[in-house]
Amino acid sequence: MKAPRFLISLLLLALAGGAAFAQEAVEWKHQDFRPEFALFTESEAYTRETWTALPPLEQTRLLGEARQPAGERLAAMTVYYETAMKPWNTQELNGYAAGVKDADIAAVKLWLGQTKAEAFKKKLSVSRAMIKKAAAEGLDAGDRAALQPYLTPEAIADLGSLRAAVSLQRQAAVKADPARNEIPKGAVNSTLQGVTGRLGGSVSGNLAKAFDGSTATGDVTPVQAAAGRHDIPAANTAVSGLTGRTGALANKSAGAASPQRIPATPAVKSSVPAPLPGTAAQKKSTAWTSDAYGITVQVAGRPEPLTFRKARDAEAAIRQLPDGSISRITLYGHGSPGMQTVGDDAYDPDSAAAMLKGKMARGGVVQFSGCNTASIGGASVNPAVGISMAARRLLYFSLPYFQDRMDGVPAAQAREQWEKTWNADLSRDTSLQMRGTVVCGYRTFGLVPGRLPGLTRLMGNQEATTPGYVAGKKVCYRDGREVPEP
Repeated sequence: MKAPRFLISLLLLALAGGAAFAQEAVEWKHQDFRPEFALFTESEAYTRETWTALPPLEQTRLLGEARQPAGERLAAMTVYYETAMKPWNTQELNGYAAGVKDADIAAVKLWLGQTKAEAFKKKLSVSRAMIKKAAAEGLDAGDRAALQPYLTPEAIADLGSLRAAVSLQRQAAVKADPARNEIPKGAVNSTLQGVTGRLGGSVSGNLAKAFDGSTATGDVTPVQAAAGRHDIPAANTAVSGLTGRTGALANKSAGAASPQRIPATPAVKSSVPAPLPGTAAQKKSTAWTSDAYGITVQVAGRPEPLTFRKARDAEAAIRQLPDGSISRITLYGHGSPGMQTVGDDAYDPDSAAAMLKGKMARGGVVQFSGCNTASIGGASVNPAVGISMAARRLLYFSLPYFQDRMDGVPAAQAREQWEKTWNADLSRDTSLQMRGTVVCGYRTFGLVPGRLPGLTRLMGNQEATTPGYVAGKKVCYRDGREVPEP
């Protein structure tokens, strides 16, 4: 009997030893962990040498911790690249041509690969070269064809008008009487910079050199879209920039009427997005009670949502996202008529609409997950609605009304004040400021099982950022009108 036991003991030791040595080291930049190693490289957390020196178990732990922030960063870079590769209008042409640095190209290469980095680099190279050529020589049919994959037709037309503006400037200088109306070179160069409007910073100083061979330097503002293009785009653009001593001469030689002033255009953000804040894994609370709240953002075209515990982190991330990129956003917290909190922050229709201005995709959804974030609505046979309406009237009208009366506020004034607010509709009023977006809220108080004391401890979601199931009557609006829930 001893021999079999001995053999069994040896077998158990062998299995235990195999388990102990089963954990293998992960090779630096292993293909199965590309996002994680990109994060390590970009943040300069590890190099090949320092990574190889780590024990296998430590490598596994670090890869697990990096999975979520690496995924968020990869998604942000993907959105940036896809947006940058769409045809640019004139504002975007300026923003990318002047704003993209070598480090931005390197970031695209690190996260998305050599092929996409080269495609982006080629688009920038062609666009920048054509900006210079448009100012110095003009664009021919071949140039316009080369730009078609990269720019909108309007942007190509704006580039095509630059040479005409330069030519008109030269005519003004030639026709001037050198003896009586000599135009200083510095004034001409300054005027030319104003005429051309929105040329990117990459061609700073080139217009002065193209015009008269000078080596004057200085920032050149971006290529301006010509006002009144259906009339005489070059003349209108040029004359609008001629002021002071050069203005009268150009107006006389061009015979042009007073042009409209061309408004300045906003800057276009063109650098790669910074790592999104608030994407690190949250530490789980060990409390028995719930303190759940947060903001969840679903970006179109990416599988995993962005989740935030702090509203300020969510707002910072939303500012970095491209316009029209949010398909759904959920604000989770405690609601009251006309307002919802998310932790220490609160949102009313104005602040919610301001945070999301321009960021929602067509047909996108804003979900206020809080009690009383919509009005009670019409009559209902649902007893839950009746109970909720009675409680709402008591909490947000009767109690504050009688408190005002005890404080000496006249009855009519107190009634007018609280009648306006007890049934306010946060969802409807927000939808009126966000045309085309569906905004949803709850007509009643909402019961969230995930917030029940004790249960949150067992489920480990004391600080959850999304609500899960909510027992309450939901309503949705588009442009102030009630619509079915998407």
